[in-house]
Amino acid sequence: MTYTNRFLLVLSTALLCCVLAPGYSFAEPKQKQTEFQYNSRVAHDDKPVWGKKASRQTGLYTIRNRSVASGVCLNLNAMYYYGDIDMLDQAFVHGFQPQNLSVGGGLHFGYMHPMGRFCNWRFTLGGGFMHGNDSARYTIKDSGEKIPAGKGLFKSGFGEANVGIEFYPFPRAGFYLYAGLGVAVSYIQYDFYKTKIPKGNTVSVLPMLPLEIGYNFYLGRSWFLGVSVAVHQGLMDIAHANLDAWPLESTSVFQWGDGYFQIGLSISYRWHNCEVCRISKW
Repeated sequence: MTYTNRFLLVLSTALLCCVLAPGYSFAEPKQKQTEFQYNSRVAHDDKPVWGKKASRQTGLYTIRNRSVASGVCLNLNAMYYYGDIDMLDQAFVHGFQPQNLSVGGGLHFGYMHPMGRFCNWRFTLGGGFMHGNDSARYTIKDSGEKIPAGKGLFKSGFGEANVGIEFYPFPRAGFYLYAGLGVAVSYIQYDFYKTKIPKGNTVSVLPMLPLEIGYNFYLGRSWFLGVSVAVHQGLMDIAHANLDAWPLESTSVFQWGDGYFQIGLSISYRWHNCEVCRISKW
């Protein structure tokens, strides 16, 4: 067979293949992207990328911040009370008061629900033990004489429920700000031995304003280690609505609001709440 006939035979075969398989192309196949190239592209793409498998860059389902997701969180805290049973009613006015510290006082369970690309709704149930003692409190007369001015001491067990918003200002970092509203229910035992009030116990219900700043460190496979600093401020300080049983009786004078500082360490597991839309994208 001559070269011309061979060329014509090859050309005819190629044309026949194109007719029978129009979707097939003899062009050079597109080079497969490496995982690094894919992740780099996804990191700069604002649109969600759906898939059945997780990746280090996209979390489980989308390219959002991994911390912006549904999840559960277990939190262990150290708490520092301030309020009426404190040195001059002001936290740290005379320095650190160890009698107002509850080490490991709070154990929290939270549920986060995505509200947007940078926010979570957070519902939190907490509890702990709290105590205060102002037996070293005093006033100073012009002569320099120190006059005892404390009330006594208290200790309590309490539970607190909060709802608020976790805001992540940076889309690729676990830094967040949190603010919410809540209510604390306390069973308080008190002994105001420097007053005419006999010792006893009471139940108080107090509206709270929690403010928190923290950071979530991604450990892998949707697990996070968190650190946080917070203040929980009472919104009133009247009979049966306080943290320290003071005042016991109704008063028309608004007292210094009770509250506590909190340092926490948490472990959490979070997943994106996109099961329905994820299935529809398969």
